[in-house]
Amino acid sequence: MSLSGGLNELVHRLVALDYSLSARLTLTEEARLRRTIAVLGAHLGDGIVWCVIAAIALWLGNEAIRRSVLLAAVAVAIAGGLTTGLKFLTRRGRPREMNGFYSTRYDRYSFPSGHATRVACLAMVCSHQGPVWAAGFYALALFIALCRVVLGIHYILDVLTGLAVGSLVSWGVVWVWQ
Repeated sequence: MSLSGGLNELVHRLVALDYSLSARLTLTEEARLRRTIAVLGAHLGDGIVWCVIAAIALWLGNEAIRRSVLLAAVAVAIAGGLTTGLKFLTRRGRPREMNGFYSTRYDRYSFPSGHATRVACLAMVCSHQGPVWAAGFYALALFIALCRVVLGIHYILDVLTGLAVGSLVSWGVVWVWQ
């Protein structure tokens, strides 16, 4: 077997495992309470939620908080651009269509998860600025990412890749502006 053939086989196995594990984690319609919690958790990663929080923080926060908001905004913008580019390069479909949950016009592709990218950026920047809260920020990011999987909006690799992109980009932004 050639190197490219072996790599192809590895990718196919990884994708099959991703599909299988993601399907096992997806909640059924009968799990109403857990689905309701997951819907709320999944929407905690929405951009509008974080724009409102950022506006309030810019208005009421001290200089350190305003600096964190600006660093997070730069990180989210860069990581969001990378994520969007990857979505259009890979064009991976979502596990399930959920009308009204996301915009199929702007966000029809699944890989990587923009929500996971965004919350990883926020967790990384916020935990750097306030290390005492780091565990809470990372736990929230993981919760939001997992909610996207259990609702069938994303596969596991979508959110893991989104978390990685967001973490790496925000680490770079923090490092540059240190």
